[in-house]
Amino acid sequence: MYTIFQSMNINLKHFGGWRRYCGQRFCLVLILLTGCNNRGNMFTRQTKPAPIPTSEPSAETNPLAYASAEKLSEMAAVLQQQQVVVLQVNFDILRARVPKGAFSESGKIWNHLDEEAVPAEVSTLLQRNGLRVARGKEDSWQPIQAILDQEKLETARSNMTMSNGLPLTIELDQRQRDQTLFLYRRDNTLAGVTCPMSGNRLRIEYEIPVTDASAVVVEVMPEIRQQKVLAPVRVNELGQLDRPIEEPGRVLRELAFRMTVSAGEFFVIGPSRTAHQGYLPGSLLLCEQIEGRTFETMYFITPRVYRTDRTKKQ
Repeated sequence: MYTIFQSMNINLKHFGGWRRYCGQRFCLVLILLTGCNNRGNMFTRQTKPAPIPTSEPSAETNPLAYASAEKLSEMAAVLQQQQVVVLQVNFDILRARVPKGAFSESGKIWNHLDEEAVPAEVSTLLQRNGLRVARGKEDSWQPIQAILDQEKLETARSNMTMSNGLPLTIELDQRQRDQTLFLYRRDNTLAGVTCPMSGNRLRIEYEIPVTDASAVVVEVMPEIRQQKVLAPVRVNELGQLDRPIEEPGRVLRELAFRMTVSAGEFFVIGPSRTAHQGYLPGSLLLCEQIEGRTFETMYFITPRVYRTDRTKKQ
């Protein structure tokens, strides 16, 4: 600042006292501050940006801008009558139980099914773990039904309807018991885990493909769910003491398979030749001991898409 005063030949003695000196200094600092801009040129005048031209909304860009009250009322009535499409997926589940070897050692039923519905590496991994999957067409069900009737197999049928994308869980065994599981992984390693007081289930996740609204893409995987336990006491979002009930589980996504099932088709899950070897997933899910005899189970699952048109109501 002293350099600036010196360059402008300012002498404090000529200002006639302290008041004149303070006034002149204030004016000089004000001039310097108002003349500076962001680029460092302190005497460049700043100008206001030109105003952005605006235009009134037209009927082409905004059809509601000049719509009359009658027109708006008509549009609201149309929206109220708009149809809402609700898609629901119904799963028809047939469970067939037979003595050991009827499914795992025989090809009577598998010969009518398409095992190439899943990639070869997925099918190989599943069979190594005691599981075998396939897809059946509509015309293949009649010979399969004839085989089931001829063998006088024990069957049970259930039906469940799902919506909003909620996964379907099929309870394979209602008993709770201590289980040890060994699992072959994709890298040929073997892993094991012990699940105390647990039961076995099939978890089915699904979606409707955009290209075919009548088909269902399913992703199926085994699940082991343990007995419900009380979680530690904690404070919830409302500031209250809460002790929720937890149901620990293990979803075996390493053994998941994905398949597209068209209208009229079904998919099958059954035991492979290795299902009775040790504590593999196929042995835990599909094999059981009843009165000293070993049985195995096969599931035939048919998904169907139902489309429901509903009218919006206020």
